[in-house]
Amino acid sequence: MLKLEQAEEIQLPVRDGILLSGHLFKPKGSKKSPLIIFVTGSGSLSYTMDWQNESFYFCRTFVSVCLEERFAVLLVDKRGIGGSKGNWKSQNFYGRAEDMFDVIQLMKMRQDIVEHQISVAGHSQGGWIAQLLSSMYPNDIKSALSIAGPAYSVREQMVDNMESEIIMKGYRRSTNWLLPLYSLSLTFYEFVSAFFKIGYISYILKYDARNVIQEIKTPTYFAFAENDHLVPLEKNEPLARELLKDVSAPWKIRVSKGVNHSYAAAAKYQSWDEIDSKVSRDLVDLTRDFCQWTREQTN
Repeated sequence: MLKLEQAEEIQLPVRDGILLSGHLFKPKGSKKSPLIIFVTGSGSLSYTMDWQNESFYFCRTFVSVCLEERFAVLLVDKRGIGGSKGNWKSQNFYGRAEDMFDVIQLMKMRQDIVEHQISVAGHSQGGWIAQLLSSMYPNDIKSALSIAGPAYSVREQMVDNMESEIIMKGYRRSTNWLLPLYSLSLTFYEFVSAFFKIGYISYILKYDARNVIQEIKTPTYFAFAENDHLVPLEKNEPLARELLKDVSAPWKIRVSKGVNHSYAAAAKYQSWDEIDSKVSRDLVDLTRDFCQWTREQTN
């Protein structure tokens, strides 16, 4: 089993002096390796939870497969999480992307990393950031992976999230009147946020990935899950395909069958109490395929 102690713990100063904390895993026997930087998703949990609780597996699995494929992996906590300083709750997605850009520049200077073979990958909200990096910094990254990263707006994702919560609590019929009320409350919140920033959502509510995906300039791999109730496949996969049709950079879309947002085997509206919280083969296969696809883009 992969241990956190196998990695090099590093501190990464970004442009405003804030220190981000990370762990760098390197394949054994390699003096110089291509690198994948993993961008974490929303919320306040550190990637180190994968080594503290067996029911957390995503980052640990991703790193293990990448190492097998001879890629180094850098896990980085966002501001205010784990050992990282600062406050993520006052940062929008562009701010997170700028932090990752600064991290990329720092990693380029390392003697054990191939300077021009640095890729980024992100899950959920981290997928949004990976998409942004792919559109903003084509000269600095070789490829990007968006795992369950939405192709639409934060607002739409929040409404879909609310719908799923209502359904999972057994009130499916109530969605007809609850969702319009919720949407109206978001409209009011967005209006107020234009004058006063109240809470984290006020920094990100207006974000729409449509504007970003069409501007992608780096080879980008989109992965969606069939039974994802947070980023519904039926809305996001067709939209991503439509937005990518005029993108000249190489791109790929993969759909994993029978898994949820976190790539555990599950039906669409099953809760974690109803399923085994363990990694599916699909996450392993997806990660391996991305590594091999990235290698094709860099050769």
